Amino acid sequence: MGLARKDISLRPTQSGFLFVGILIAMLLGSINYNNNAGFILVFLLGTMAVISLFHSYKNLVDLDIVPMDVQPVFAGQSIIFPVKIQRGNNLAQALSLKFNNTEPRPFSGNGVLNLSIPAKQRGYLIPGPLILDSVYPFGLFRLKASIPVYARGMVYPAPLPGELPLTLAGEKDDGKEQGKDTGPDDFQGLRPYLPGNPMGRISWKTFSRGQGLFIKNFTTDKGQDIILDLNLIKERDLEKKLSLICQAIIDAEKRHLKYGVRLGPVSLNPGSGKEHFHRCLKALALHAPGEVNK
Repeated sequence: MGLARKDISLRPTQSGFLFVGILIAMLLGSINYNNNAGFILVFLLGTMAVISLFHSYKNLVDLDIVPMDVQPVFAGQSIIFPVKIQRGNNLAQALSLKFNNTEPRPFSGNGVLNLSIPAKQRGYLIPGPLILDSVYPFGLFRLKASIPVYARGMVYPAPLPGELPLTLAGEKDDGKEQGKDTGPDDFQGLRPYLPGNPMGRISWKTFSRGQGLFIKNFTTDKGQDIILDLNLIKERDLEKKLSLICQAIIDAEKRHLKYGVRLGPVSLNPGSGKEHFHRCLKALALHAPGEVNK
């Protein structure tokens, strides 16, 4: 969006009040002593202040601020809101931008400014209006604008390693036939490395002992797809349950397994890949406590 003059508020800074006070004192002294040089200096400095006000407005008017795509993060991390700032052929000078309750970031020129906000809890994070501040060029006046930002960031639950029961695809919901495994798969042993095998499965401990290059072999029970069911986790704290499932999803995706999630009435069929990975994590992030089956 482009900034208009009516969107900008103006007030003198502390230095500006001091500057005006000094000008008044100089003017009174010049009147008292009938000092022409003093009059010239007062009017010269006053004119410079007025001209600086013009440049202050010109620095902000027609400034284009465009929010960009926000990448999802996990709770406990900081989410980055990229903001593209440009003024056509002219460069913005000495700006300061921030969201509410965040530290201001200085910016000059044209380009992208990354504003960071701590992501304390899962769900959508809405940053609120963008506060733009400038004291350009002399620091005598502070120009401020509050710009609505129609952007939001997705915050996934914080991953938490731990054991949790699995359900194989096609099993009953009562858990009577659930697998005995813990984690998204079973470690079955080592096999020789072949070109094209995932680097993440290489057994570096074996390699460091000089025993050759092997990869870890994992399989799920009966080779079936796995379902991560929220109601089968024996843990009372909902956030901890979601965090356990979050870690299991990350592990399963790294190991190229097919996995699905069951969150009360919300169920996602087994799958894999980046799109499925983010769909499952988004379901965890937006899960409401009332959706848990009892």
